[in-house]
Amino acid sequence: MMGSAELVAPSRAGVAVELMMKRKRPSLAILAVPLGAAFWLLALAVWTPAAVGRTAPQLWLYYSTNLLVNANVRTLDRIWRKAAADGYSHVLLCDSKLARLQSLGSIRRRYLTHLAQVMALARQLHLTVVPDVFQVGYSNDLLANDPALAAGLPVRDVKFIVDGGVGRVWRNPKFGFSARPAWQDSSVQRHGQVATVKDNPGNSRMVFALTVRPFHAYHIRVDIRTRRYTGRPRIAVLGRGNTSLQYQRINVLPTQPWRRYDVVFDSLQHHHVNVYFGVWGAAEGTLEWRNWHIAVAGLVNVLSRPGAPTVVRGYQAGRDYVPIHDPLLGTTPYAGQYTAWHKCPSIHFLKAVPNGTVVRVSWFYPPIFYGGQVSIALDSRRTKALFRQEIHLVGAALHPRGYMMSFDEIRIMGWGLRGTQPRRSPGRLLAKRVRYCTHLLGAAQGYIWSDMFDPYHNAHAHYYLVHGSLAGSWRGLSRKVVVMNWNFGRRAASLKFFATRGYRQIIAGYYDSPLANLRLWMAAAGGMRGIIGYMYTTWRGDYRQLGAFAQIVRR
Repeated sequence: MMGSAELVAPSRAGVAVELMMKRKRPSLAILAVPLGAAFWLLALAVWTPAAVGRTAPQLWLYYSTNLLVNANVRTLDRIWRKAAADGYSHVLLCDSKLARLQSLGSIRRRYLTHLAQVMALARQLHLTVVPDVFQVGYSNDLLANDPALAAGLPVRDVKFIVDGGVGRVWRNPKFGFSARPAWQDSSVQRHGQVATVKDNPGNSRMVFALTVRPFHAYHIRVDIRTRRYTGRPRIAVLGRGNTSLQYQRINVLPTQPWRRYDVVFDSLQHHHVNVYFGVWGAAEGTLEWRNWHIAVAGLVNVLSRPGAPTVVRGYQAGRDYVPIHDPLLGTTPYAGQYTAWHKCPSIHFLKAVPNGTVVRVSWFYPPIFYGGQVSIALDSRRTKALFRQEIHLVGAALHPRGYMMSFDEIRIMGWGLRGTQPRRSPGRLLAKRVRYCTHLLGAAQGYIWSDMFDPYHNAHAHYYLVHGSLAGSWRGLSRKVVVMNWNFGRRAASLKFFATRGYRQIIAGYYDSPLANLRLWMAAAGGMRGIIGYMYTTWRGDYRQLGAFAQIVRR
């Protein structure tokens, strides 16, 4: 969450290992007793509670790739052979196309051929492949099948004006950024509509205070130019109590000409917000902002689906106006990718409506998190149908013995049309949905990320844009499901939480961090029941530490 306008992006971090109990050598005193007694004393020394269940831990490899590319299949062959030689037994396979096998079209045959080659290699190397399915938090790949299934924030009773039979959002000419910001850091130099930051020694921000209407979407636009700039500019929006309302990242290059950036935020329950243009921390080089602008947003990325309807008060879709559809929703630059701002649909009336008529419109739109993350709606029947389709197609293609249920960092949930508390809390909804997905696995082994079911991680209230508490989500986890724990920050409490409830755990480690972190996981996991393995997890595709990781785990 953002505190004092500081945007923090949590990520999986940490290294996992289990302390392995070493057998004690029998004392030489045993040799002085009769042979029969010595036998039983020796057996007792070896067969102790510490020795029971001392099965070698599983070694897992997290592997993300695009198997449509021939070169990637060759790279996989090399890395998997290395992993098998180092003692790895399982691979968590992530490929975006597994979420949309039914829509691959002409490339489907080539892709399935590559999948078959990979599975044959796995059998040859005695590697168990566990495919990634049910992409709930990072849902872009699954949403490529149906972009309107994105989870949305409510926008309600926005004023539209009819002109020539077309309704367009009304933008108050008196609303906007003031001529001067409410405050700015001393390192920011303003000249009209251009603000310059050069070699800033610390935070460099300008802040505008605005009065807004609750549950309205707002569009912010600004131009940015840089010259050898080392900082990371951000557009942050904070409501009452420093509540973050905008999490989209803007990608600014160290050196670039003037470039336009757009973000959209929902005011939710707030009447007043602070909009920050700035950089947190010291940086070198030159950063310039210009032409900052804000206005009420129109029907951009409107979802218009059951559970997230678009309502024009007093009028009926199909009878009074053309059903509203955004053709650019989740399609640019390709299916499953969402742009924060583009040309908005208008309302085209099928009946005569006098010019100047004011209509009130309510709808839902999906917020974008960080580098493009959009989450799927868990409360939709169509989402359940997508889950069933995905597990059927992946099962037919791979015939795996287990599946990874990728419920992970679900940053939006629980919003109804009126912005009120839903019938079912986010925690209960998540529990119900993971119970459903576990049932879809049948006899196959299920695995799941820990964070959304961990009260010491994300399973609590005030998590990003989740409306309500995620507490109790863990009640939906079957004891048969293996928890992939990546809560390095509170590893001791997290491991104990799942262990005391009888869950087996695999600790997801490395995360491109120093291997010294492995010993911190070891200290937390020492003597803990149910720690059955450790996963080498890299986001950067860095497999140079595979052998070293395995040696530490097996030591």
